[in-house]
Amino acid sequence: MAPIVSEEYKEKKKRHILDSSLKAFGEKGFQLATIDDIVAESGLSKGAIYNYFKSKEDIYLQLMQRKTEENIAGLKERFRKKETAEEKLRQFFKNYLEIKLSPDWQRMIGVHLEFWIHSGRDEELKRVMTARYEEVYRTLLMEVLQEGIDQLEFRPDADPAIISSLVWGTIDGTCLHYSVIGNDYPFREQMKTLEEMVFMYVRKGERE
Repeated sequence: MAPIVSEEYKEKKKRHILDSSLKAFGEKGFQLATIDDIVAESGLSKGAIYNYFKSKEDIYLQLMQRKTEENIAGLKERFRKKETAEEKLRQFFKNYLEIKLSPDWQRMIGVHLEFWIHSGRDEELKRVMTARYEEVYRTLLMEVLQEGIDQLEFRPDADPAIISSLVWGTIDGTCLHYSVIGNDYPFREQMKTLEEMVFMYVRKGERE
């Protein structure tokens, strides 16, 4: 009779596979990394990995889903402690200003952006990635901006959709440069400048 495996054990094993996969993807790149590389990194058999994941793409999507949930939950928790939309928007940028350059963070950024490119060649992956961007990341910032407009903190003709897209596009590019160039890249200065540019745009009276 097969032993009963607890949910806690399954979750621990799954997290181990995801962490090992991130290392494999980070070292070889998503395209070149194989399930065998994940086997070597994790110390598990190929069969054990396929017990939890259908494919390399499935591993990546679940890895990103986990990271997304952790990041968004943490940010929303900080938002709950803020009373105004301006305070929430400041907190949003503060989160990025607090980023510490580390091998794990560099791997995550590289793998994330590489997979974005990869998903553009696969319609199903593109649909999943686009939905995550639109429904989670873009919406998160749009809601804060719309709150500021509704509460008369921000100018009424500010466009939350355009601002959100601009901010996320700039953040992706800035993080990519920082992850490759390292501490010689003026990451915090550029993030602070982006923050001030956004506030110059949304503040009432700035363009009147």
